[in-house]
Amino acid sequence: MKKSLMLSNLRVELRRKETRFSTERLMLAWAKRFFDEMAIVHSSQIRDWQKEMFLSALQKNNDISYEELLQARSSLLFLYERVLKQTDSSNFSREQEPGSFKITA
Repeated sequence: MKKSLMLSNLRVELRRKETRFSTERLMLAWAKRFFDEMAIVHSSQIRDWQKEMFLSALQKNNDISYEELLQARSSLLFLYERVLKQTDSSNFSREQEPGSFKITA
């Protein structure tokens, strides 16, 4: 699907979730920035390494705070899981915060 359709579907999913308007604008801005910096115009061009590269470039940027980095990460997670329906990406969506552990049954 084209970039404009992905952004439109992201907006629809955010409104289904009943997010605040400021949150919607923020998540759309991160998605647009991701598409622009990675030169993505169609969903078939999206690869796992692009997500990792985008987030690592943000992390290296001194102008980006840790909170903004978390916002970008959660925006991309929402985009991939809800809009693109890509939940089986390599550890991106299942990554845990440092120092946390998961108890399994």
